[in-house]
Order: sequence, then structure tokens, then C-alpha cells
Amino acid sequence: MSEARHSARLGLLLGTIGIAFAVSGLTLWFTLSRPETTEINQMVLGIVVHVLFGYIVVMSGIVVYRSELSASECMLVAKRCGIGAMLMGLLAIWAAIPELRTGLITLQFINELVIVSSVGAAAGVLIGLNRSQARRNRRLVTEKEDREETLVFLLQLLDHDIQNHLTAISGYVDMIDPSLIDSRADPVGGIRTRMDDIEQLLDTANAVLESETDQNQFEHIEISSILREQLELLQRRTPCVDIETTLEDELYIEANQFIDEVFYNLFDNTVVHNTPTDLTLSVFAGTVSDEIVVEIRDDGDGIPDHLQDCIFDPGVRTEESSGDGLGLYLVRKLIESYGGRIEITSGPATGTCFQLRFPKRAAHTRSESIEQLDQTVPETTGNSESRSVS
Repeated sequence: MSEARHSARLGLLLGTIGIAFAVSGLTLWFTLSRPETTEINQMVLGIVVHVLFGYIVVMSGIVVYRSELSASECMLVAKRCGIGAMLMGLLAIWAAIPELRTGLITLQFINELVIVSSVGAAAGVLIGLNRSQARRNRRLVTEKEDREETLVFLLQLLDHDIQNHLTAISGYVDMIDPSLIDSRADPVGGIRTRMDDIEQLLDTANAVLESETDQNQFEHIEISSILREQLELLQRRTPCVDIETTLEDELYIEANQFIDEVFYNLFDNTVVHNTPTDLTLSVFAGTVSDEIVVEIRDDGDGIPDHLQDCIFDPGVRTEESSGDGLGLYLVRKLIESYGGRIEITSGPATGTCFQLRFPKRAAHTRSESIEQLDQTVPETTGNSESRSVS
């Protein structure tokens, strides 16, 4: 269930509770007090007392429904409302124990129970809203600091790497001078390689920036077809790698066009840091409970222990790596922006396993998704496949 839908349901639940308190309180007032009330001011006061606190809960539910609070923050509001109503209700019951021992439950007791419980619910929901808003503010501050740190790192990385590439390109251009030409060098090929590196770096930077903004345009994407496509590209680049797959079909997640970057970087990381001729890569994708789980496992040398806790941080790389230390950081940022998470287990005897978990989405929720999937998802004859490519 998405964050927005979960929050909307909690808002509707609070609204329903508030309406129940207001309606039951008003009904009991008309039953017990209205026949004896003759003054207008007493009538207005009685109605207000029996309706006001339920109204507060209703309005709080509307605030939750329309707010940008996270699911956990909305749950905090609902819990405070329930706890407040329960505690005050227990106090009313405790006060009426002598009466209840007689086995007689009167309308007067029920009226008091409803009023006191609605007071507790109103107090609890207001406290919950205050706590949730404070928690949200702290979360936004933390996200802003993380975003600023990421952008500063990205700018420094771009400045450093692009300057290095431009310096190399300048050297290759100088080599094109007929008076300086060296037949052993390939300046044109060197320039093309450096330009490809710059293009890849800019694509990565663009993906990071997309993951750091709140303007992501997500759609329902069938993840098995993305995995097959990236595995085929990997097989073309490194045909000596043994690839084993177990991929279920109709696995939909909510993502954007950068989902390719996630698997490209994970597969590339596996090949670059191991010996391809002795490497077996196993990929699983399927449904576990209400989540889409993807496991990418290799039988390589594993990741050093001192890097496993920080492997997804920006700039982290092994001493032998010639990369920019941005690939796995990009993977984590993109997966988190899709509402998922990634975990790693690694050891010299077992290799490395990346486990990705995404919230499961229903297939074909929008007409445009249907049109796109008709064009991109290949026809299949079974519900799953298990194959070995070598």
C-alpha cells in the first residue's frame, strides 16, 4: 500500500470515529436531556458538549487525509486518538464500578462514557498531530541536509572528473598535430572513450538529481523485462560470465526511467570487482509476501568487511577501483525514491548478494501503462522461467 493511500485511510478512519462520537453523543442528548431542557442557552450548550469533541476528531481526520505526513506519522496520530479515548473511557468505567456491579447499565452511564471518551479522543488526536508535525519537521530538516550534502558532493565530483577528462581530451587533440603524431597512439579512439565517460558521468549525475527532487514522475514498470534486457547487455559485454536466472513474470513496481541504472550499476559492480572468467551470476525476481524481491548473487571474492557498512555512501570505493564511487550510492538513492530498500551480505566464501525489496503494485492501473507495456514486455508462455546462459 502506498504512503498516500495509507494516510488517506487513516484520515478516513479518524473522521469515522469522530462522526460516531458526535452522532452517538447527540442521540443520547436528545434521548436523555432534550425533554427536560427548556432554555435555549442550555440546549445550545448541551449540543455543543455532545458534538464538539467528535467534531475535533473529524477535522483532525480531514487534516491527516489532506496532509503530507508519512504513513508512520499518520499512524502516530491514530494511535494517540485511540489511546486517549481508551484511557478516558476506562476512567469513566472505573468511576461507575459500584453501579456496574449491580448489573445495571443505564443510558446515563453510556452518555457519560461517550462524552468522556470523545474528550480523550480529541485530546489524543491533537497531541498526535502536534507530535507528528514535529517529527515531520525534523525529517524534512534531515532530508534537506542530506540533499545539500549530496549536491555538494556531486558538484565536486563533476568538477574533478570532467576536468580530468578534458585534460586528457586536450592531450589527445595535441597528438592529432601532424608534427607530433605518434603511430602507436589512437587519439581519436581516446577522445571517443573520454567523451563516453563524460556522457555516462552526466547521466549518473542526472539520475542522482532526479532522486533528490520531489518531482519524480513514476509509473508502473514490469521489472522482469528490465532485468532480462540488462542481463542481455551484460552478456554481450562479458560473454564469459555464467548467468543463471529465475524470474517470475508480471512483477510491477512504481519507478521511473532510471530503473535501468539500478541494475546496470549492480551488474557492472559484480563484473568489475571479480574475475569474469570464473564468475557465476545468479538473479532471482519474485513475489515474497506483499513485496517484489530481487536477489543478485555472485560467487566472487566478496566485499571487504570494512566497506560493507558504508558501501552505499557517496565516494566509497576499493583501492583497486578506478570508478567515481557513485554507482552504488546512486542505486541506493533510486531504490529509496521508489519506496524500496536494499541490503547486502558478503563474504570471501559465499560471494556477494544484493537483495532489493520493492512495494508490489497492481498491473495496468493506467491506460498509458498498458500502451507502454504492450510495446516493451515480450510475449511469454509461462508464469516464470529458470534458465542458464553461458
